[in-house]
Amino acid sequence: MKFITSSNDLLKELKALFNVINLNNKLPILETFYLKIKKKNILNITVSDLEITMTTKLRINSINYGSAAIPYKILIDILKNIPEQPLTFIKEIDNKLKIIYQNGEYNISIYSSEEYPKYSILENTNSILISEKQLLNIINNTLFAVGNDDIRPVINGVLFEINSKMSNFVSTNTTILVKYTRKDILSNNKIKFIISKKTLNILKNNLENSDEYVYISYNKLNTSFLFKKKKIICSLINGIYPNYLSIINNFYNKILIINRNYFINSIKRVTYFSKIITQIILNLSKNQSKISSWDYNNKAFEYLFCSYEGDPIKIGFNSKFLIDILSNINCDDIKFEILDNKSSCKLTPNLSISNIEEILILIMPIKDKD
Repeated sequence: MKFITSSNDLLKELKALFNVINLNNKLPILETFYLKIKKKNILNITVSDLEITMTTKLRINSINYGSAAIPYKILIDILKNIPEQPLTFIKEIDNKLKIIYQNGEYNISIYSSEEYPKYSILENTNSILISEKQLLNIINNTLFAVGNDDIRPVINGVLFEINSKMSNFVSTNTTILVKYTRKDILSNNKIKFIISKKTLNILKNNLENSDEYVYISYNKLNTSFLFKKKKIICSLINGIYPNYLSIINNFYNKILIINRNYFINSIKRVTYFSKIITQIILNLSKNQSKISSWDYNNKAFEYLFCSYEGDPIKIGFNSKFLIDILSNINCDDIKFEILDNKSSCKLTPNLSISNIEEILILIMPIKDKD
């Protein structure tokens, strides 16, 4: 294998692939970039952790076909320390690789490309087209609430549920539940699968806010995302997702409406001292509403500018989770619906985002530790 490429162009592609690599894996071959030339002037670069495989294509000047598995750390470190210039890669016998630059060269040991795991083409698949912008919005509106639970792995991803009338995308960490609904993503086939948090983070880092389509193929075990010059194949999370509709309450007797950015800043101000106890208390009433927080030796409170209807209530929340929610809702004012200080509360934009998308978020209150 022999080819010439721009150092910066190659480094850019490797950075996009890097997050797939599992730095704690026990197979050294998976700590490599697998480079392969099978078409003239096109370099395929692949990384895998066995559950996720990602491939991208880079236009090069190819001289010979072939493949090589190059240790990721060595290759990235070399490229980071070389100014932009053409590099010549030459694979030699006995798993050696020569990289020639303007005034020098590297000779490094590589792995046999025959050792690199091969992924098969997905069989018995269905497919759907979603724009990059739509998929990015799905991820941004759900990823922050994904769980991290070894006992219940089904909550460690986002549920994709698509039918002929609407699509729901759901995530939960048991304290927060997000249901993001779109009416412009439809399918005659009933689609239901769970995508892992790692896969969604990789997609988020590679998608653009464009109307270009992502071609999604899926079967019972795997799904693939094909967009532009990239392809991601991942294992689906196996299991039955919790019945999220059964825990969405439609009866609330207290309503708080407050500006989203103002509320975020209020939480940050009163939790300045509470580095250990990540809790805020809301004392809500029609006459006056207050937010407070404390640490072992410090305390802070602030009166809120808001609208509140209902009986007075004192209710506590995890401040970090509440900021995560407020930071990921795209609206001016938040509608906070409350039943009591033990049941889940519902957050929605006070005014609808649009006529094609809706978001509903539940958050469980926490016991007042005061």
